[in-house]
Amino acid sequence: MTPLLIERAQICDAKWNEHIRESLQCVIYAQTYYLDTVCESWKALVWPNIQHPDIVMPVPIRRKWGFQVVYQPIFCQYLGLFSLKPLSGLQLESFLRVVSKEFSYIASYQFNPENSIRLSALAHTFPDFNFSQKHTYWLHLKGDLQQLDAGYSKDRKRNLVRSKGYNWQVQRSTDIQPLIKLFKENQTACIPGGIDPDAFNRLEALFNVLKARQQAELYYGVSNDHIHAGHIHAGILIVRFGGRAIYLFNAADQKGRKGNARTLMLDRYLRFIQDETLIFDFESPEVGSIAQFYVSFGSFPVSFYAISRNELWFPLKHFQEWRKRFFRTRQGLF
Repeated sequence: MTPLLIERAQICDAKWNEHIRESLQCVIYAQTYYLDTVCESWKALVWPNIQHPDIVMPVPIRRKWGFQVVYQPIFCQYLGLFSLKPLSGLQLESFLRVVSKEFSYIASYQFNPENSIRLSALAHTFPDFNFSQKHTYWLHLKGDLQQLDAGYSKDRKRNLVRSKGYNWQVQRSTDIQPLIKLFKENQTACIPGGIDPDAFNRLEALFNVLKARQQAELYYGVSNDHIHAGHIHAGILIVRFGGRAIYLFNAADQKGRKGNARTLMLDRYLRFIQDETLIFDFESPEVGSIAQFYVSFGSFPVSFYAISRNELWFPLKHFQEWRKRFFRTRQGLF
């Protein structure tokens, strides 16, 4: 089998989105409106054809040095293959071979957890790819409050009690700007290299797109004391789709952290949806302290794989092409 590489313009949004909803790996990151918002551009691999695909694979693209680079967009934890039936090792291998042939530069591409078992067995087949294992944290909600309470660690229960001493008001909102402001003022400095300013523009655009589809829920922890009454100290953004709730973005200032405002908001949200059966995905970065915070709610690690190809790897034919482009550009300028 040979998957077909197609352009974004060739994709019928309705058919594609229906396929993603019905796929075994269903997740909102692969919906066309989500990809259009978080990606600079994207293409797709499909099999057996565009009209009635059994398997699809979105491929985010950006330009670097005049070449296409596959990359993992911000606010998009993983993508990978989306199929209507269980994937075989041969099918996954066929998609990887087309990726290897068509894209010389892969900054990072992350496959959904459902692809992981098959993908881990293929590392030796593709020595030009770097395979790395990553983790997110899932909490299975099954409509059982006793089970939810039993999953909380002693420390999380203690901090939840402390949070109630701050008398937080939890308010739902449709304004993402206070959350962005909280993050800029309190979290950006802690991130090595900082944050691309465009990331916040994409977050705002993404929130508006999801809000219009009633797939985003935004909550703030608001002070109720007489000195700082009405002041926002923490916020969380949760995205709902296809039986999953994703903890997409959050921030807090010093008082919000000390007062465990996010713990309180998460607890109230989990209790609010406790009658539903779904997966709550904490979307954890590879940071030990953050992972432990998510584990304290009773979640467990779920592995997924990423591939990359060293961007400094420069095949001769591509170097020659780049050299021609460079000198044509110089001739046009001088």
